[in-house]
Amino acid sequence: MDIGLIVDVETTGLDSNKDKIIEVGAIQFGWQQDEPPTILAMYGGLQDPQEALTPEISKLTGLRDFALRGQKINWEILQTMWAQSSLIVAHNAQFDRSFLHQRPELAELRKHWACSVRHIDWDSKGYSSRKLQYLAADHGFINSFAHRAMFDCATTFRLVSPHLAELVKSSYEPEIKIIAVASPFESKDILKERKYRWDTEIRAWHKTVSESTASAERDFLSTHVYKGKSKHLEEVIYFNLS
Repeated sequence: MDIGLIVDVETTGLDSNKDKIIEVGAIQFGWQQDEPPTILAMYGGLQDPQEALTPEISKLTGLRDFALRGQKINWEILQTMWAQSSLIVAHNAQFDRSFLHQRPELAELRKHWACSVRHIDWDSKGYSSRKLQYLAADHGFINSFAHRAMFDCATTFRLVSPHLAELVKSSYEPEIKIIAVASPFESKDILKERKYRWDTEIRAWHKTVSESTASAERDFLSTHVYKGKSKHLEEVIYFNLS
């Protein structure tokens, strides 16, 4: 049986170099081929950041300074769960990884990560949003305590369980960042509809796709944007290099 770990952190802000973790959630699960994953263990803990939360963070998480006062995450429990697991899963994993990799208890335990935002093709399954609460609603249930770590972990587990094989397979594929440089102005609407994003620094539309779907994106740009002449740029991204 393989063992995985779903993690989620709530923090005082978005910058892992200066902001602090105030809550962690973890669900350890086991899975075997052709069988649904099963929960093996769970842990959640709060951490006093030794500073007042901003009104924005309190509103987002529902946490208050008095609830965090004197609280400490038991990192030894998470360290044990982490060491036992061959796969770490998070929704928007880049964010959670940037904070958790700075913990000395976890820093040397480098694991393979999978992101339930980018490593499951939600678009092809008919879901217009990849936000956790919207995906839950589209699947017929509600995460009543969004942006609380354990509840987000439980929601992620429920969402990824039917797609675990795809999640794992895609997490090992390199990704291709496709940059539609010098795209005609009149193509902006079809690029937006195709879920390209505008980068103000490079002044170009871009989209990151799996290696296996990159050819379809190249064909789209050639046919609908560049009218037969491919002018886009590509950048290979290895998600698990950090």
